[in-house]
Amino acid sequence: MDRVAVLGEARSTLDTVASVFECQGVETVRVEYCADTSVTLPNKPYLLVILCLAKAEGEDLRARPRLLNASPDTPIVLALPPPSLEMALQAIRLGAFDLLILPTTMETVKDLLVRARVIRQERVLRRLTAVSQLSRWFAHEVRNPLTGILTSAQLSIEGSASSDPARRFLKIIVEEGNRLEQFLKRLTEVGRASRGPVVPVDLNGVAERALARVVPQMMVQDIRLQRRFDSQLPEVRIDVARVELAISRMIAIATEAMPTGGVLTITTRHRPEEEVIELEVTDTALVVGLEREQQLFDSCMSAMLHGAGAGLAFVLQTFAADGGELSLRVHDQGCSTLVRLPRNGCEDDADGPHSHC
Repeated sequence: MDRVAVLGEARSTLDTVASVFECQGVETVRVEYCADTSVTLPNKPYLLVILCLAKAEGEDLRARPRLLNASPDTPIVLALPPPSLEMALQAIRLGAFDLLILPTTMETVKDLLVRARVIRQERVLRRLTAVSQLSRWFAHEVRNPLTGILTSAQLSIEGSASSDPARRFLKIIVEEGNRLEQFLKRLTEVGRASRGPVVPVDLNGVAERALARVVPQMMVQDIRLQRRFDSQLPEVRIDVARVELAISRMIAIATEAMPTGGVLTITTRHRPEEEVIELEVTDTALVVGLEREQQLFDSCMSAMLHGAGAGLAFVLQTFAADGGELSLRVHDQGCSTLVRLPRNGCEDDADGPHSHC
């Protein structure tokens, strides 16, 4: 969700800056200035924090270093009248992401939002890579002694009499050890990007195949399905197998959020002016949208791997490999997961499975 917090002392300036972002479809929160964003701002992930300064003076900026450092994972932009070069450099030293010179333009704000989205997406992917490396190391360290335990238990079962009461406990050891082995296997798959061939394909057909896997479960849960496919959708270049799995996870996350029924809508769109193809999965779960957003964009790794967060991280990784992006939209009727893919996709080259556009 593109959510921006606009902080400042003058209400008129707050409203002016916030209205520019709202024209770009961004949710804004207006907050009259105080010293600590951790106290001021609601507990929601923010794409940007905009700090409005009444005047472009160095003294005014030096009084706010705590604010500039209060939200290290959220880029902070200073909105101010034309500053001096000295003040601009000072703002960068204090940690400002950018300067928004007032009065600003729609194009400037649009460019700022695009750069902030890229940074947020790259941060999630870096965390996923770190989690993947840690998971593989952990699985390797546990698997070696686990193999020894399972082998010893199995040999003890084979060497014992059928009437030996210890056999029952040895079988429990083997069963639980095998279950742990399956867990370790899943753990090593976290964050792995085994990218396959990239080919032109109809995204509507890929979405239909993904839906076929979950329609029976949707019927059990009394979830009504709505298809809104663009019949004029051009082909897009993607890794078909991974994208189909990613769409399946998007649908599964939505259905799991509606255990007592609801409406799931899957939509495809072609935006020729942007040379982009969109796929959106929308549910009517009223209470978990913000939780999904926090799990994906929270700076804590454990949050990203909790519940829907791990699935969304995989979805983001999959579409990013094909040059796309992912965003969440939390609204009054539920939550939407939107992915956007470039019309021509990525070229399938020899750089390996981790290559990107």
